[in-house]
Amino acid sequence: MSPFFNDRQDKWGGSDERRFRFLKEIISEIKKDLSNEVPLLVKLNVNDFTPKEGITPELAKKYVEWLVDLNIDGVELSCGTFYSFHTVRGDIPSKELANALPRWMRFLAKLQFKKLVPLCKFEEAYNLQAAKLIKPILGDAALLLVGGLKRLTQFEEIIEKNHTDFISMSRAFIREPFLAKNFKDGQAEEASCISCNKCFAAVFNNIPLNCYAKGIPDKYFK
Repeated sequence: MSPFFNDRQDKWGGSDERRFRFLKEIISEIKKDLSNEVPLLVKLNVNDFTPKEGITPELAKKYVEWLVDLNIDGVELSCGTFYSFHTVRGDIPSKELANALPRWMRFLAKLQFKKLVPLCKFEEAYNLQAAKLIKPILGDAALLLVGGLKRLTQFEEIIEKNHTDFISMSRAFIREPFLAKNFKDGQAEEASCISCNKCFAAVFNNIPLNCYAKGIPDKYFK
């Protein structure tokens, strides 16, 4: 659905409506067989961060308006593409990521990753501004917010202000699988994930998904 990636000029591209058509038809087919008791959720990129303009919050808002017309039950907001590290803000484990590439590419990759460091530093609730733009048009559909959310008091504030209906986390659960239960039981107030993103690098290297904040063991790179 991104004008940066989709340069087709047929019925599947060339305008926002035609780029949206692919998702629209998928949803229409799913709803033919989906029980009313099962919610249909869509995860939507709200900012591509590509060299030239792709999906922006304003374009995402337009897409959400069309999604609401399709009677979806909720939207989870995300951001970023492989052009940047905005999807998982925080440290960029350049060495570990480069190891997943052919040897001739590793040096150049490390230089490129270095350029991204100041742009992709950790920021709390980095999709919150997009949520504020999109939440008012969702009607009865739910908004799920992900990205840079770690503190219980922060969750409560964002929900109380009606900026979102649900809080999503990913990396935090890799480090603490029972984090939600710990929040509920009063045993935690904040996720201990430090956003080092070595779990992210592990996936790129076909290494088992785990928290590698202390470093990925050398045995995996032999």
